Amino acid sequence: MDKWKVARVLDEIASYVELSDTNRFKATAYERAAKAVTGLDRDLEELVASRELYEVSGIGKATGAVVEELLRTGDSKYLTELRAQYPAGIFEMLRVPKLGLRKLGILHSQLGVGSLDDLEAACRNGRVAKLKGFGEKTQQKILEGVAYARKRRSHFLLPYGLEVAESLRERLAQIDEIENAEISGAVRRRLEVITNVELVIAAKNPARVMKAIEGFADRFELVDPNTAKGFARGEMEVIFHVVKPAEFARTLFETTGSPEFVEKFRLCVGPALRLAGQSRDWPHTGANTRSDTEEGIFKDAKIPFIAPERRENANDIKLKKKRQLVRFEDLRGTFHVHTTDSDGRNSVEEMLGAARDRGLEYVGISDHSKTAFYAGGLTEPRLKEQQAEIAKEAKSVKPMRVFKGTEADILTDGAIDYDDATLATFDFVIASVHSRFAMPKDEMTERIVRALQNPYVTFLGHLTGRLLLSRDGYTMEFDRVFEEAGKRGVMIEINGNPNRLDIDWRMIGRALDRGVLFSIHPDAHSIREYNALVTGTWVARKAGLSRKEIFNTLGAEEIDAYFKARKKNTGAA
Repeated sequence: MDKWKVARVLDEIASYVELSDTNRFKATAYERAAKAVTGLDRDLEELVASRELYEVSGIGKATGAVVEELLRTGDSKYLTELRAQYPAGIFEMLRVPKLGLRKLGILHSQLGVGSLDDLEAACRNGRVAKLKGFGEKTQQKILEGVAYARKRRSHFLLPYGLEVAESLRERLAQIDEIENAEISGAVRRRLEVITNVELVIAAKNPARVMKAIEGFADRFELVDPNTAKGFARGEMEVIFHVVKPAEFARTLFETTGSPEFVEKFRLCVGPALRLAGQSRDWPHTGANTRSDTEEGIFKDAKIPFIAPERRENANDIKLKKKRQLVRFEDLRGTFHVHTTDSDGRNSVEEMLGAARDRGLEYVGISDHSKTAFYAGGLTEPRLKEQQAEIAKEAKSVKPMRVFKGTEADILTDGAIDYDDATLATFDFVIASVHSRFAMPKDEMTERIVRALQNPYVTFLGHLTGRLLLSRDGYTMEFDRVFEEAGKRGVMIEINGNPNRLDIDWRMIGRALDRGVLFSIHPDAHSIREYNALVTGTWVARKAGLSRKEIFNTLGAEEIDAYFKARKKNTGAA
């Protein structure tokens, strides 16, 4: 029973509690405990034995008792009781956009809805519309969402897949006969939406190791002597490739690249290093080869090493030099940070302190503008108060630089949600669409193009407004928007929020060709969400970007000079 499985149980309890209990505080207690457990760097059994578990921040009497029971028995009676109250497939309905646990609880308790089929039937019969707080419009949106959920069934966001893979890898590390284990497949390629997790395992006796990992996944079955599959956490398909050490590099290579990449590589390497079929005519089996590593496979094929993120297609195979992709370590600061002044969960002081503690050279605070009233957008008087607070707090985090900004709404007609006098008070402006997503394509294009023409706009935020597995983004004439951004010197944000990852990496090349520069932002609403800089960097790497194309790889002095020069061009300096 590792910490990941314990945390998963606590999270599941939190979900059931929110379904059945109007007291949100109780569900939050289990969520906090789950986060506390995953953050532990000590052995859980030691903490329980010494009673130090209850000294861990986030773990209380009730949640700690669940942890103890799990370690003692491998099960939780409380979770078993909660599961018995609901149909097995009830949580699949959470794939319906904007259908949260609270609404799901109402639908189940009042209509007996327990699956996507039940939900669809209740909508078609008009029963959902009759519930208090729902209505005809909500019923229609739910019905549309059911179709979307079915289309996205068995799809997962990358961070969840990575968490599953890493937890399995931790367990594999405890088996002495395993010499190596690496994450492979779409997770290693950092694809934003995945359908499974793949692991490559090296062992001198693959059959014995295969037997030892049977309990690592539900519905475990052998596909062939070296491959098995099953389901982790009851939903995520996991594929295990167990091979002898001499086959490890080849298998890691084959299972990492997409089928298109691997096939094109095979065609390029020539007969002496052919990788096709079941033959083992690989570099490591021939004379004078060095392919006991992936790097060796590329070297023997006379192809510059291609990072896993770039193996989605075969575009890099014919490059003469290795791409120098941007790294997370290259980011020296960031922008698009929210606080409790709008819809953030930490104060200005806390967000600045966390940025300093992470070693950032600079950070830009950018709360919502006044039209975003639903997110606590700042009116002009409140904005003045915030800017005074930022100036005061900036002194306490020196030498880190603090820049004043806003995430200003792009209004329906393309205007920016503050007048020029107010916009002139900012160091930078992120312009974003937060309303009227269903505008016709030509109208949305004109709306965004007009916003880009405002001289105070520095960044275009989350380009399409998409929410992965939940909401398709709005559409526009993208090349026209990219051309306007390039002409006006407006940078396009790479929004690292794992639910967004917007701009889509597949579009970045088109924008780059039109002279657009990019900036990686976390869209952070809490201290923890600074981590989205990591996922944002994955997007940039998948698109093939180097540090030269990323604005926030520059130092604080260069950033400051850029902002001042841009403001001078508006006449506001």
